[in-house]
Amino acid sequence: MSQIPETMHAVRLNAPNDLEYLELPVPKAGEYEVLVRVESVSICGTDPHIIAGDFPGFWPQEFPLIPGHEWSGVIVDMGEKSDQTGFKMGDRVCGIANCGCGICKNCMEGRFTICLNYGNKKVHRMYGHITDGAYAQYMAVNMKSIAKIPHELSFDVAACLDPLSIALHTVMHSRIEPGDAVLINGAGAQGLMAIICAKTMGAGHIMCCDTGNRLLAAEKLGAEIIDFTKTDVVARVMELTGGLGAKRVIECTGSPAGVRNACFAAARGGSVSVIGLPKDDVPIPVKRLVLDEIEFVGNRANPNTLEKSIPMALQHKAEIEKLITHVFPLKEYAQALDVFTKMRDGSLKVVMKPQLDVL
Repeated sequence: MSQIPETMHAVRLNAPNDLEYLELPVPKAGEYEVLVRVESVSICGTDPHIIAGDFPGFWPQEFPLIPGHEWSGVIVDMGEKSDQTGFKMGDRVCGIANCGCGICKNCMEGRFTICLNYGNKKVHRMYGHITDGAYAQYMAVNMKSIAKIPHELSFDVAACLDPLSIALHTVMHSRIEPGDAVLINGAGAQGLMAIICAKTMGAGHIMCCDTGNRLLAAEKLGAEIIDFTKTDVVARVMELTGGLGAKRVIECTGSPAGVRNACFAAARGGSVSVIGLPKDDVPIPVKRLVLDEIEFVGNRANPNTLEKSIPMALQHKAEIEKLITHVFPLKEYAQALDVFTKMRDGSLKVVMKPQLDVL
């Protein structure tokens, strides 16, 4: 293994919309932690909101913060007791944002993304949100938040396993069954990966609602597309399903119109599984949910689906690779963020490579 330097390059958020590219000390791996050399970090749709200060006092709780939570890399150092968990130096790994305390009731039930000690820095971590993340050349991370990745997966694809595993949780939580008609509401990264998950789990007719380049990406993945700027979404879903509606709706937009369409496009006795996170609350047509017994469920990240998503990524490696449209060195983070947020040049997943930056 190469020698670990004393300092590293990182992108730090000092205040809302105040990102700084700077040199910082390399973090030390604590108890049950490893030090990872970050090879790839993908920009998540939540990152621009964290950077803009859209969740004040929550994400982050305080400044400064190193953002980034969709990453992959190599273990280069191990903290105390971390060698007792099946990981070793040189392992290729990827990670997720959440690391619950491990001892509260929710964590003991496997629901660590809604840890009852959330935000207590003594026992809880959430990388890139309230704990320093992966917009850096090195990252200290708890063993509970990582998984080994096979050599068949590139670091860039492995950096997409966090959103893929979130999409998998959302689709599983819809209680999908083979042959179900599914509407994916929104064709951002979560929506596109939800198409992959729904296909893998045996969905019958998959429809996807969005517009522009992202909708074309959904079509390439095999979904029947609905352009909400040209078509009444609910009417079109009913037409495509013989008036029944979509048995499972995966709501990825977080917009008032998106949520409403999701609820009215769902079949009687169906479900709406929501991962889209609005800045402010949106109205929900409760009368329709009650009278037609439609389940409306929320989803928080990816509890226990990271490992499950790895064989899925292997099966759909070529499709995920096509979702990665842009790659930048970390030092060009400002351009990478601009390309991502403004959807320039048909951008979908934008990846930064910290090891391309030379100290």
